[in-house]
Amino acid sequence: MHILRNFVHFAAIFAGGIITGGQYVVSFDYSTADTTASFFTEKMQYAIHHIGTPLFGMLITATLLSFAAAYLNRTNGSSAYLLLGAAVCFLAGGLITRFGNIPLLDAIDTWPINSPPDNWRGIADRWYFFHSVRIIVDLAGFFLALLSAFVRRPGIG
Repeated sequence: MHILRNFVHFAAIFAGGIITGGQYVVSFDYSTADTTASFFTEKMQYAIHHIGTPLFGMLITATLLSFAAAYLNRTNGSSAYLLLGAAVCFLAGGLITRFGNIPLLDAIDTWPINSPPDNWRGIADRWYFFHSVRIIVDLAGFFLALLSAFVRRPGIG
């Protein structure tokens, strides 16, 4: 049980780091600053079809592993509560993605690359706002998960 608990704990932190790092890169690479409507549309449509599902899958993985790690560490209150906090943050990030980002991405996916709608920047900025909120929430989750590895464990000096 000890090995399973440690493995799931490590996997939760690892998955949280992957999703948070991925979202960090997206923050810079998919900003609307200094871009044209066609370039933004083409870049987002590529991302929707190539990185969207793996990133969302990793967010779900980080959430589930954090809940599992919290449960497996239930005898260590501090670690369990930090992991539970991380899981709630990742769950919130998933809900932001599902109900904030994905509807906008579904719309962006229908735009003709050579003639996006006139209000493309407003839609793109709304997507970026949801992304910014999501990365803050997920970053908090990652820090909580990481901190959970440094709290004192029962029976360990």
